[in-house]
Amino acid sequence: MPELPEVESLVRGIRSELVGKSFADVVFYRDDIREKIPKIRLKQILVDQKIKQVFRRGKYLLVGTDHGFLGVHLGMSGRLVKAANHEKLPAHTHAVFEISPSVQFRFVDPRRFGRLFSIENHELYTHPFLAKLGIEPLENVQTLACHLYQKSRGRMQPIKNFIMDSSVVVGVGNIYASEALWLARIHPEQKSRSLSEEDYLELAHAISEVLIKAIAAGGTTFRDYRDKDGKPGYFQNKLAVYGKNTKPCPRCMRKICRAVHCGRSTFYCSFCQNKKKARTVKNSRQVKAPHKNYKKILKILLKL
Repeated sequence: MPELPEVESLVRGIRSELVGKSFADVVFYRDDIREKIPKIRLKQILVDQKIKQVFRRGKYLLVGTDHGFLGVHLGMSGRLVKAANHEKLPAHTHAVFEISPSVQFRFVDPRRFGRLFSIENHELYTHPFLAKLGIEPLENVQTLACHLYQKSRGRMQPIKNFIMDSSVVVGVGNIYASEALWLARIHPEQKSRSLSEEDYLELAHAISEVLIKAIAAGGTTFRDYRDKDGKPGYFQNKLAVYGKNTKPCPRCMRKICRAVHCGRSTFYCSFCQNKKKARTVKNSRQVKAPHKNYKKILKILLKL
């Protein structure tokens, strides 16, 4: 499923193609995808209206005019691909956004888990798809670290699940969570509340670094994702641990491990990402006073 780096790469690729222009026509080839498409409202927002902005919120791509926004979610297999008008429509094309008599963008989604929806100007921060989204991970590392630390207090949730929670922070999908935790040397099963402020600062730097590198590589393509020109991403060639179980860790050369958490594969190095910190906290809380007869017991043991 496309995550933040893939959507951000797509946004950056199409922004220069769209901003300042307008759609001459929008054609829909079905009434619904995952949900019903607001076809009439989207045409009012887009057709013959100057495009003012193209940006991303979480995993949603947003195209704005003075009359509102087109919202796009790629789902599991969605693509927004640039093509010449005369080119044959590929199978599973659900909508065509025509820029000029010669250029158009096509929304293609074989599995139909994607979304095409409208957002009014006044509901950009209150729309049901956007209202509960957490902090953006690329805006400021210090802010991200402070946010994660504060949100984690009292939570027993494993750290990998915690940073994948879109109500906490957006865009840290399964692949990028494994990579960031490896980079920060944090075990994916460590409880989120057990990490210190320093740990979260290191993790915030790791999340930012992994996502920035993934964006630079055009995202990750294992199967479906393609950019606006139909090209795959290449970050899968730079992964340190994801999908590398039994292969050597790039840092210590021990074997990478694989585990399943909440139905998702997790990859980590049990040596680099040990639970030493968590064990230290746990043990410090479990120190017990000596048994009241410990001197007698010690004498008996010494006589054995």
